[in-house]
Amino acid sequence: MAKIHSDVTELPASCKSAAEHVAAELAKEDTFANLNEAWIGRLTEWEAEIGREIGEPVALVACRLS
Repeated sequence: MAKIHSDVTELPASCKSAAEHVAAELAKEDTFANLNEAWIGRLTEWEAEIGREIGEPVALVACRLS
């Protein structure tokens, strides 16, 4: 079997290509919106309010759609 270099560790060689593809796609999606402190504060308040309402912590994320 050929030696395969991967950033994704502890996977069989047959899974590494698929895992690397998924990691690359997720990296493309990792484009957070550039928010100022006021908007970050509002998101934090909404997280707390929603968390209290549903009884568990939540995280709201602002991503660029373009």
